[in-house]
Amino acid sequence: MNMNKVPFQKVCEYIDQHLDQKLTLDLLCQIEHLSKYHFHRLFHLEIGLPVFQYIQIQRMKKSANQIYYHHHLSITHIAFDAGFENTESFSRAFKKIFNVTPTQFKKSPNWTPILPKITRRKSSMQTSIVTDVKIQWFDKTKIASLPHKGSPQNLHMSIKRFIDWRKAHHTPPGVSRTYNILHNDPHTTPADEYRLDIATNITKKNLTAENKLKENEQGVELDEIPGGYCAVLRTTGSDDNLGELINALYSHWLPQSNKKLRDFPCFIERVKMFPSVNQNEAVTDIYLPIQ
Repeated sequence: MNMNKVPFQKVCEYIDQHLDQKLTLDLLCQIEHLSKYHFHRLFHLEIGLPVFQYIQIQRMKKSANQIYYHHHLSITHIAFDAGFENTESFSRAFKKIFNVTPTQFKKSPNWTPILPKITRRKSSMQTSIVTDVKIQWFDKTKIASLPHKGSPQNLHMSIKRFIDWRKAHHTPPGVSRTYNILHNDPHTTPADEYRLDIATNITKKNLTAENKLKENEQGVELDEIPGGYCAVLRTTGSDDNLGELINALYSHWLPQSNKKLRDFPCFIERVKMFPSVNQNEAVTDIYLPIQ
């Protein structure tokens, strides 16, 4: 048995990649090479949810992203894409998970109801990341940064403001990189003290003759990610377990590495991100500054 294998990772990846298809218990058991008599119990123990509830939540999460970020898609189209025969049954299922209808969610989105539901065991992640971490030099990088300060529930509003700035200044994700600087942990920080910076690297064309960022109504500021060595861990797929991976870097990898932390927050680079790619195809690099 491969002790570095994260239990049910392959099944979860398959589910996330085939949410628009019929997913049967027999098929999922074949992927994990488990009898159906044991699959349900072990999946529930590992993921924290029965398998078909996990599938339903992943489908609704995908639908929620489509509703908020893809305004050109109708609720009917999104309902059919999620495997529902009509909008009425889709709306009932959506409200059961998010506590609001799809129309209400579009006006005032809140992903919080689904966040605590999907949890993989920390020990599995801690075992698997040790051999995956690489130490790399990160070059000093000037960035245009939008600080989000306040409740994580309102992060989507800052994201939209930053997207507006990127469009106005011709720095889309395909042209410039995307970073999130994680000043603190949303699970241990009071909502009014939470901070996350959304950023992209910039060139001289974004600056004035005095090397200042051009004035803007979105609140984007000139900043910098300092150069130095970083422990880097790449993860593929949604952000469901991003927090657990970051915690595992601190609590498991760092003590074994004999490295010391630099005076700069952990940050991530969105190498490939939604909606440019599907959530299951997203690629994120986690950087832990070390010395």
